[in-house]
Amino acid sequence: MEKQTILIVDDDKKVVQLLKESILKVGNGYQVETAYDGKEALDVIEKRPVDLVLLDINMPVLSGVEVLTELHNKKMWLPIIILTAYGEKEVEEKFQDFGIVDFQNKPLDLKKLIGRIGEILKNREHKDSISGMSLTTILQVLEMEKRTGVLTIIMDDKDGRIFFKEGRVVDIEAGGLSIEDALGKFIGDTSRDKEINIEYLNHRRSEKINKSLTEILLEASRLHDEDENIRESGGLPESKEIEKETKVDNKKFADLLDTLKEDLGDALLSTQIWNFSDGEILAGYNPQPGNCDLFTQITVYLNEALSTSEYPELGNYYILNLEGKKVSVIIPIGEYLWGMLVDSKKTPLGFLLKVVLSKLIGAFEKTIAS
Repeated sequence: MEKQTILIVDDDKKVVQLLKESILKVGNGYQVETAYDGKEALDVIEKRPVDLVLLDINMPVLSGVEVLTELHNKKMWLPIIILTAYGEKEVEEKFQDFGIVDFQNKPLDLKKLIGRIGEILKNREHKDSISGMSLTTILQVLEMEKRTGVLTIIMDDKDGRIFFKEGRVVDIEAGGLSIEDALGKFIGDTSRDKEINIEYLNHRRSEKINKSLTEILLEASRLHDEDENIRESGGLPESKEIEKETKVDNKKFADLLDTLKEDLGDALLSTQIWNFSDGEILAGYNPQPGNCDLFTQITVYLNEALSTSEYPELGNYYILNLEGKKVSVIIPIGEYLWGMLVDSKKTPLGFLLKVVLSKLIGAFEKTIAS
């Protein structure tokens, strides 16, 4: 059996060393990885499987809050114990939909923390892998036993997670799918084989599905049947809301948008890349052509104003703070502009500026140069 991996993330090296020594001293065969800021933590999680994260909130480069947001945007759910000097309720209310399974207040009670680590990893190690039983039956058993945990479903090489609390299904998450689409695909589709695993963890996920199990199963079946009828007829009902993407001729620009969508997840509301001179949209996701003209004019005015006032030239980007916790970011390079509308409630501005933009601006420049 492979060793379970614990990732310790804290900018205080003494705390990290103390935690690492205490965990290894227990002798349960754990493997311990360490990181001293949020960016290092994300790098570790991307490179190797992690079973549990001990995460500090206040850190340089990327904070614990930004790490939680990035994992949430990428639909990467894993158990996280928050190490915090803040109040538990303050953090829990803001991030209850993330992978938080416990809070440990600083200064840390090592005996209590080691005990919680053992409980959580024991549940992960002994998670139930179900075969020969339908998903409907499994959900009915969980309801009857009033269990709390996370049910992972793997179907067609894609995975979805059902969060249940005291027997009730409270949420379902699958890639970029809406709750309705996830219900239809992972619960309503009874014709395909599914690999099902259950972990009995207190996931703290908020209740987004307020229906009885019977209502959920009926709704899932209806949604799946509706989707199958749509596929067979080759059409889409008027009431079915879909995200429209423009046809893209330039694959390199399209790849840039794919990277942005992967980084921001559902925080990205709209984005487009267009030619400054003729306004042609080269790639778009939920594009808004009128905004291309507007931001072209704003960019021209900014450049003119800066040059005539002896201010430095416009840098790599500029940001407009909009109502409703929305921000618009414009990246002007040569004859090209890349604009995006982002929901700042779903991704911290620090993460957007320090990680996403710093990476994409260089990639944008290379794409234009090529």
